[in-house]
Amino acid sequence: MKLIFCFLFSLITYYSFGQTCNCDDDSLLNEIISCDTIHFENGAELYWNFNCDSSWLTLLTPTRSKQIIFSLGDGLQELTGRIGYVEFYEYKSTFLVQNNVISGCCAPPDFYLYDKTTGQKIKELGRIIYLSEDRKYPIIISITNSSYDTSKIADLNSLTIFNINTNKEYLISLPNFEIEQALENTEEMYAEFLFEDSIVENGILILQYRYRNPKNEEEQYTRNIQIELKKYGS
Repeated sequence: MKLIFCFLFSLITYYSFGQTCNCDDDSLLNEIISCDTIHFENGAELYWNFNCDSSWLTLLTPTRSKQIIFSLGDGLQELTGRIGYVEFYEYKSTFLVQNNVISGCCAPPDFYLYDKTTGQKIKELGRIIYLSEDRKYPIIISITNSSYDTSKIADLNSLTIFNINTNKEYLISLPNFEIEQALENTEEMYAEFLFEDSIVENGILILQYRYRNPKNEEEQYTRNIQIELKKYGS
């Protein structure tokens, strides 16, 4: 009886949304690509499709129109879930996408913000060092202008706090040249990798990053930055 129900549910899902999730020539794709639907609070739905040629991510809007917001082809569909759009976070009127530029280690992801009603990309947020998973504090923090966009120049002397719900930005100054010197005196390529795991205690975010004494590369220190989340959340 359970198998019959699952089969009927799959048929209803397929014919309701036109979802394509099958490749007879490559059974591995059937195992690695999840076609489960993400349901947003406004009635929008986000789901993967795939065939033997490509995979693509569709947003079904509340008005039931479809927007393809990302795709992988030319054999890259086997990397679905590891490269490109891999994680999604819902907010009041938007959703945040984590975009992995490579599969595995060694390069931080970047992040894009989408309107969850229209499926339109509304902001490229670049690389980040902190993402709040607490809905009371819808903020992300980044090295200012840190991005794979070569037209932008990262400001290693400040952090940007961005409130996703209000679209407001705030700057926090860092000691001049400390991050730059740390990159020069370590083997790290990206400033994001200087930051350690963050801690939240009683509404206070504690960010930690590593730096070294420019006069003595053997001396390594950790600096703490304390941020009161309620000042920036809503």
